[in-house]
Amino acid sequence: MRVLIHASDPVNRAGARALLRPAREVELVIDGERADVVVLVEQVVTGAHLEELDRLRGRARCVVVSGRLAERDMMTAARCGVMSVLPIDTLTVGRLVSAIAGAAQGRSLLPPRLQAALLRQLVDLRTDLLAPNGLTLSGLDERELDVLGLIAEGFRTDEIASKLSYSEGTVKSVLHGAMARLGLANRAHAVAHAIRAGALP
Repeated sequence: MRVLIHASDPVNRAGARALLRPAREVELVIDGERADVVVLVEQVVTGAHLEELDRLRGRARCVVVSGRLAERDMMTAARCGVMSVLPIDTLTVGRLVSAIAGAAQGRSLLPPRLQAALLRQLVDLRTDLLAPNGLTLSGLDERELDVLGLIAEGFRTDEIASKLSYSEGTVKSVLHGAMARLGLANRAHAVAHAIRAGALP
């Protein structure tokens, strides 16, 4: 796994690199090189640190090693690719390598306090912002999900229109609106987005 260590304090950066250097599963890279996982090491992680992490990570997933990450920043952390958060004061090479491997495979490891905060914030987002506007966490509304669900089952536009009592023009308009809003390239991309977001089985 190609791993980039990022820290504002050179001592923290050097310490994390020294900790990981003997790990055979890890190849340490430098800024500008492709990484599978970025490890952010900060005593206190701020929103600014997370935004910087988002800027430099590319498509890599992230692990945060910190003494403190505020609960209010968990949604930002998730948006910036953070998969796991490890306390800096009990860090071991085994725990760090395990978190890096988990992040590379899409697995998450969060302290219970931060996990609960993230779940609360997701519920608040859905209740206060998305639901009143007819949207789900996938960014798709119920009508769009109905259409995409039928596309996923292999139905043509005319068949979807018949099943939902829409005109074919309405079906096309619904699809075009969803794809334009979410930056999706085509129908297959839209269906894949809905499945990845957990909005379609």
